[in-house]
Amino acid sequence: ALWFATGSRSNPVVTPLANVLYDEKEETWLADRNEGYFGELPLSFAAILSAVFVFLGVVLDRAVYFLADGDAEVSLQLAGVSVIGGAVWEVGRLAAKEKAPTREEWERDVLLYSEFDEFAAKRLLVGRGSCHRSDVIAAFRRYNPKYRDSESERYPLADIEIERILRKWNRERGSGNEMSSAGFFAGIVVDGAADAFAPR
Repeated sequence: ALWFATGSRSNPVVTPLANVLYDEKEETWLADRNEGYFGELPLSFAAILSAVFVFLGVVLDRAVYFLADGDAEVSLQLAGVSVIGGAVWEVGRLAAKEKAPTREEWERDVLLYSEFDEFAAKRLLVGRGSCHRSDVIAAFRRYNPKYRDSESERYPLADIEIERILRKWNRERGSGNEMSSAGFFAGIVVDGAADAFAPR
């Protein structure tokens, strides 16, 4: 519960403790963490962290036990509620993408946005009409053949990822309008004349 409540893999204790025990120049995962990315922890360090949090958990449990005048049930109930609350909080952080990305994930996002920006400059017209997200997604896949198949083993790219990039691009460089509940974007259209493979 304490691990989840304090951020799990983004826990503020992890990186400072790792810097005390390891050399950044010899540990790629630590260098990534120091630069703000997520780095997978080695088993040896995970074991040390487990021991640290078990110790902190025992100390916290004894403190609650003492404050509850020796009532063990209060401590147990609080522990159960904390585990459930921490797990829900963790799921929420994952859903909201509040977790730091790995270096590979960050570089992929930068590449995807750059590719979408290039596509938008040649295939999207700003300041007129409206279009559905599916039209933009289909046009982007036609423009970038490597993303034609959303389930490609080499270049997998789900529609929801393209939609996320489209939303960001539209806020920063497009019409500035948010997507409607029906999936339409006002103020941008796909330039059919420039899209030779667009369905007629």
